Amino acid sequence: MHVILVSTYVYPIALGMRYVSAVLKRAGHRVTVLFLNTPPGKPQMELPPGLRDDFVDHCREADVIGVSLMTHSFQRSCHLTQIIREAGLRAPVVWGGTHATVAPRESAEFADYVCVGEGENPMLAFVDALAAGRDPGGTRGFACIRHGRFVQNPAFPLTSDLDTLPFPDYDMEGHWVVQRGRLMEARPELLGGVLQRYRTSSTRGCPYSCSFCNNSTQMRVYRGPGLGKWVRKRSTESVIVELESICARYTQVEAVNLIDDLFLIRSEAEIEEFVEAYRARVNLPIEFDAFPNTITERKIAQLARLPVSLISMGIQSGSPDTLRNLYNRPTHTQTVAKAIDIIARHGLPAEYHYLVANPFESEASRVETLRFAAEHHRGPARIRIFPLQFYPGSVLYDRARTEGVIGERHEEAYRFASAGKGKRHLLTLGYLDIWLMIVLGLRNAGLSAHTAHRAVSFALNPFVRWCLDRRRFASVAFVIYRVGRSLYRNLIVKPILRPIAWLRRRRRPAPAEGTRRIARRRAA
Repeated sequence: MHVILVSTYVYPIALGMRYVSAVLKRAGHRVTVLFLNTPPGKPQMELPPGLRDDFVDHCREADVIGVSLMTHSFQRSCHLTQIIREAGLRAPVVWGGTHATVAPRESAEFADYVCVGEGENPMLAFVDALAAGRDPGGTRGFACIRHGRFVQNPAFPLTSDLDTLPFPDYDMEGHWVVQRGRLMEARPELLGGVLQRYRTSSTRGCPYSCSFCNNSTQMRVYRGPGLGKWVRKRSTESVIVELESICARYTQVEAVNLIDDLFLIRSEAEIEEFVEAYRARVNLPIEFDAFPNTITERKIAQLARLPVSLISMGIQSGSPDTLRNLYNRPTHTQTVAKAIDIIARHGLPAEYHYLVANPFESEASRVETLRFAAEHHRGPARIRIFPLQFYPGSVLYDRARTEGVIGERHEEAYRFASAGKGKRHLLTLGYLDIWLMIVLGLRNAGLSAHTAHRAVSFALNPFVRWCLDRRRFASVAFVIYRVGRSLYRNLIVKPILRPIAWLRRRRRPAPAEGTRRIARRRAA
């Protein structure tokens, strides 16, 4: 069978789709992968005429067309499906990915079939059924509309041993990417940063059920006997062999990004094992995410032996009430503060995330977040402020619909793409949200907690608030942010920080033996 897989994302990464491709290829099916990558900030852009023709030409040969989507690429996926219909193509269209999993009924209104949950084995079973002339609509893990009625089959059991899966498909053969408004055969140089900063996963699943996250929705899909464990880990050897393989094949790889929900779900002994193997056999700069509850002194001390380029951690709020009663995060603010201290003490580059613009959060809780940031933030660190999005299936989405905060869906969530440039969403933030950015900026610049608390008190002063708490404040703050960011990059980062970083790389100690072996293989 010839399967066309279509990525609707901003960048040609689509790790889950690459896994599906690898499984289908291993089973003997022919796979063509179309990365319909778009300029950052325009994930719903319609296809220009030339690209539309290329897309249709590729799909004409397909026996199955699979479309991978997230919520912010929903409209684009609808547009692609419409193009397929208008071209008169008969291949069944299958939607999969995060949005198809959390909103299968909505997805089934546009696709012939919807793959719900992890897609490797269900998609293989679906294609095999189609090849054998059986009704693929009965495949476990799939949903569709039959005779005007939505039907969802039982979930397909999870892959218990992740080591049995092939590595994600980076073969390039049969891969196409968008260049200058047309589809071109993929080459390493056309993938840019996708290969330079290689993304992979070492675990699947998250044990926490945060009310704003789609993880809680996906967990519900797999509740029931015989469906397997939700949280699973690959062996260290499997991860290292994958990284050695990709580094040997592509000289562009300069760093590794573990995109696990919770890399640090591993025990302290497992982290130590990973560090030893990674240092000896890869030793490239590495990024990973962390949850405050999983951070310990010993884990971070071990990881500090690696060339860590970034550790990202979701703080979300500095209010115990918001964390516990709104976000369902089993995390005390003291645990968060301790995690920040541990990361800073070991000198690891950090990125911290906050959620703002929550209509259910009280002003008192927002002030608590301001005070938490003033007291506990340790810089320098990257700061990312996200307006709360109500994604389908999440607990807060259901509450927002029940209480009339949103209609059938949260339109902003269908437009919002975190990869977009420009930070235009800052214009939608409220007064206290903007002051959170200011306070974090002060602490990031090295000012004391006392000074940051003074800034909070200034912002909360009734007269100051009467003067500043107006709609134009967001616009003024946005302009100041953009001008300050531009000055910082042009006057400090480019002429000072980048040359210093270059000199440090030049003075870096000789690579580990494993890295030398990779270099020798590349040279050969």
